[in-house]
Amino acid sequence: MNERKKTVLVSGATGMLGKALCVALEAKGHSVRRLSRGAAADVKWDVAAGTIDAGAMTGVDVVVHLAGEPVAQRWTGATKAQILESRVGGAELLVGALLKEPIPPDYITASGINYYGHQCGVGVTERSPLGGGFLAHVCDQWEGAAQPLIDAGIRSVSARIGMILSSQGGALTKMLPAFKLGLGGVIGAGSQHMSWVSLPDAVRILLLAVEDTSIQGPLNVVSPEPLTNRVFTQTLGAALKRPTFLPMPAFAVKALFGKMGIEVLCADVGVLPQVLLERGFEWNFSDIKSCFEACLAKQF
Repeated sequence: MNERKKTVLVSGATGMLGKALCVALEAKGHSVRRLSRGAAADVKWDVAAGTIDAGAMTGVDVVVHLAGEPVAQRWTGATKAQILESRVGGAELLVGALLKEPIPPDYITASGINYYGHQCGVGVTERSPLGGGFLAHVCDQWEGAAQPLIDAGIRSVSARIGMILSSQGGALTKMLPAFKLGLGGVIGAGSQHMSWVSLPDAVRILLLAVEDTSIQGPLNVVSPEPLTNRVFTQTLGAALKRPTFLPMPAFAVKALFGKMGIEVLCADVGVLPQVLLERGFEWNFSDIKSCFEACLAKQF
């Protein structure tokens, strides 16, 4: 592992994961440049306009691309275009800027376990093939934008991230109000597998990808213990000391959320972090019970 302190350019630095990663990078002594459209950005860009500050890559050792339009919304033609373009357009803009550098920085892009499709079952690893569905297509295009870097021999990592659990945002904070009222329940059949990761572990895995130059290619950012929606639901209810007897059938999910509900909420994706397991990575939160307890105590 290369312990040299690095300069890291981060897109999506204002999001939950981006903020936490920037804090962790700086705590390790790395220099962080935040890339956004906002006035407070260290480096400015506009994906829609295809512009990025001149010299954005000067002195940068690693680029981490996390920015993207939220997926958890009802999909229309317009929102699907935004979901795709915000990720792929941003990646293409960054890759183009990287390739202009005499010594291009390493490149780490977020992706999703949706790469494997939404009905792939259990035992999925980084070696598993591309699946079907809109989000699989998005992930494929998002990762594929880095192909010119790979062809040029530049280190590229595709971080296929599962559901991040935290009290600070994301899926869990959307679930908690209903569960606290005793209105939580299994979604669909409840037998579909969910792949999750705690926010601290997601940050630690990305930090490892920044620092360890031997890591390249696909990297599943999940805990080593995928579980069914039924177990997830029952464990969260137990942690809150609330019942979980109000199921949401698949037809109700589709009626309320459309295709997004089928691909996200009813997805059966049991992913294993094979690359991390082979490297002996140790998770702070490998089981869902301890993760829920820490989240509810607002440890993260």
